[in-house]
Amino acid sequence: MRYAPYALVFRRLVRPRLAPPDVMEDATPPRFAQLVGMVFGVVGVIGLLSGASALGLVVTGLAFAAAFLNAAFEVCLGCHMYVFFRSVTVKGARG
Repeated sequence: MRYAPYALVFRRLVRPRLAPPDVMEDATPPRFAQLVGMVFGVVGVIGLLSGASALGLVVTGLAFAAAFLNAAFEVCLGCHMYVFFRSVTVKGARG
């Protein structure tokens, strides 16, 4: 997120005019969610271009559904997946 065009504009133009935040959110879950979205997008495009249109349409539909949930209800499925996988791996590491 640090190198996205809108992040650069925010960091250079908007952020200097705001008071420092009290709490900073961890960027790892949203970064993981963006990676998951990119993977779904790439798989969808590959499916559509390779002739596996059913796969492409299903995967693209799932990506759009996740984006809708995030936009309409502020539910980040990728962030929830990150927390779930993190808790599973931490429990698994403990024994």
